[in-house]
Amino acid sequence: MFSKILLATDGSDFSLRAAHHAASLAKKMGASVTVIHVAEPMNELAYIGLPGFELGVDPTRLNEFQHEVSEKIIARTGEILTTEGIAYETHRDLGHPAKTVVDLAEKGGFDLIVVGSSGHGQTGAILLGSVSDRIAHRAHCPVLIVK
Repeated sequence: MFSKILLATDGSDFSLRAAHHAASLAKKMGASVTVIHVAEPMNELAYIGLPGFELGVDPTRLNEFQHEVSEKIIARTGEILTTEGIAYETHRDLGHPAKTVVDLAEKGGFDLIVVGSSGHGQTGAILLGSVSDRIAHRAHCPVLIVK
């Protein structure tokens, strides 16, 4: 039924639970899995208080930091898939998470998106699940939202 699964992750507990479900489905259906992490563009003013940024922000360092965080998130998610015996590909991007996930799903011919019900978005507890909700409403394919 599903042959290409796109697993969206932000490293939250919900997205890690989603990884377990994606692994289970991939095993049962012989589907391929691609893990995507989308980092939202950083607001430089929000990072002025970090060590080394007292007098301003170095855009190169911000990019490096964002890449390091993305690598850790994908590695943590990948550990779950690897433990379950699932090979996977990775995709990293910068932009609005919901739009980027939906666009990749359509362009890449994915037939299922798996995402956690809420995560580490900038809005925090105010709009829990706003990214997963937007994905569900805009995707061309089925979306599994994991609590």
